[in-house]
Amino acid sequence: MSGPPPVQPGGVISPRGGYHAGHRERRGLRGWIARLRSANQDNAQLNNVVAYSRDAAMNMPMGAAAIERPITFTIGTGLMAIPEIDGKAVGLSAEAAAALNRQIASDYDEYMSSTDPDAERTATGYELQEIVMRGVLESGDIASLRCWPDSQIGRFSFTAWRLIEADRIVSPTGHIDGARLNGTGNVCVAGIEVDEYSAPVALHILRTSPDSFAGRISRMANDTVRVPLWGEKSGMPTAMHVMSRKRPEQARGVPLLAPVIELLGQVSTLTQAELFAAVMTSTLAIIYKSAGAGALPEADYGADSDEARLVSGGGAYTDGGDRGSNIRLEPGAVLEIDNDAEVDMKSPGRPNPAFDPFFLALTRQIAAAIEVPFEVLMLHFTASYSASRAALEVFYLTVQRRRGWMESHWCAPSYRTWLHEQVVRGIYNMPGFLTNPARRQAWSKVRHRGDGKISLDPAREAKALEVHEAHGWSTGAQITAGLNGGDYDSNITTRIAEHKRFVEGGLPIPNANGGGTTAPTEEPQKEN
Repeated sequence: MSGPPPVQPGGVISPRGGYHAGHRERRGLRGWIARLRSANQDNAQLNNVVAYSRDAAMNMPMGAAAIERPITFTIGTGLMAIPEIDGKAVGLSAEAAAALNRQIASDYDEYMSSTDPDAERTATGYELQEIVMRGVLESGDIASLRCWPDSQIGRFSFTAWRLIEADRIVSPTGHIDGARLNGTGNVCVAGIEVDEYSAPVALHILRTSPDSFAGRISRMANDTVRVPLWGEKSGMPTAMHVMSRKRPEQARGVPLLAPVIELLGQVSTLTQAELFAAVMTSTLAIIYKSAGAGALPEADYGADSDEARLVSGGGAYTDGGDRGSNIRLEPGAVLEIDNDAEVDMKSPGRPNPAFDPFFLALTRQIAAAIEVPFEVLMLHFTASYSASRAALEVFYLTVQRRRGWMESHWCAPSYRTWLHEQVVRGIYNMPGFLTNPARRQAWSKVRHRGDGKISLDPAREAKALEVHEAHGWSTGAQITAGLNGGDYDSNITTRIAEHKRFVEGGLPIPNANGGGTTAPTEEPQKEN
């Protein structure tokens, strides 16, 4: 029996679609210029975007908050490594693997707490995490070169990283971005050399800062150095290019503030204008008329600086003094004018009641674009408990995602390169680490934990966590990590020791309600 006749999946496609956004002749789309471009073509003016982003982070309070808030919540005091060696894969018992994990965690924390991870020796390993994330948020990406500074005195570990800012990653002189490099056949885009799969294989880095004297005039031949990303013999990273990729074939990262830079500039201009107007309103000056007095000197609006414009140029007085150069509008100023002169005092009506609502409306748009809730961005928790808790919980989702990205692109590779050094130097005995990639992966398994969430009502939240654990919806390890970034297994070991000391010392044992039960005492011996 034959089936139903085949049905064609459509007919000839008409050039006119059903989405209104596809019709440029519509009133709302007239004058809206948009083109289909590749990710790298959209980043053609990236240097300008990076410059504006850095300036906003340095000089605009809202820009600084937009950068610092994700760093504070994501990195905090640092993302700590928790080694998780696959004991079964490498032939270790569970007890032996746990003991080695504790030893490595302690050694690596000591390394990260020192300045050994920094080739410049000015930041600890945990502070490097903050610098790396700030570089990605402000500039879109950051490069890191693996170094071996064995000439530096006082080092215990020699695996170190030298951070390179985004503006030093450029294509060789004369190279057309997107074209193939001579000699390698690889494509180079904005300083990132990629293979046939668009996977980065090398970085091209300026030998000197682009704002140096030579860089301001013109590029010179051979002013870049090619740095491979992977060691051919070791298979370990020799450099890292840290960025958050959003589109296929994207070679360079984009600053967090890119979508809101123009809006940030308008908010900053509005704030400065309102502040200046408020200061002018609060300025009180006494102006009196006197027969024979000279006219006030006019301000020099062509001066090079704001200070020169505020302080008049002088020359209007004829008494031979220098009074003209000291005339400025300031609180308590006393100004003398001629009897026939007119004084027109204007009241700007400050403070402006429309400023705050308009400022908050723009701030909420910025907060939505950078995925930082308004309450967190402004540190403004004046609503209800539920609203504040919702803002923190939503932001924590972003924090978790950024921590996962940070762990994958910076923390885990840094840990593995340090572990490689320890194995090469014979500090750890890990058979197969240097020769078998699968065993190296088993030896190098690691996760990272950060600071816990902010708790607005610890008692209520603790009760909810008890229910989650009792039903198996969350584990003790997950709850501990979420509360304070701690390690559940380590907590259990420590609590056993603490409990033993309480019992041996005859102290009351604390219970879940915060009270205590008196430790049992021996009954007094009866007298004969």
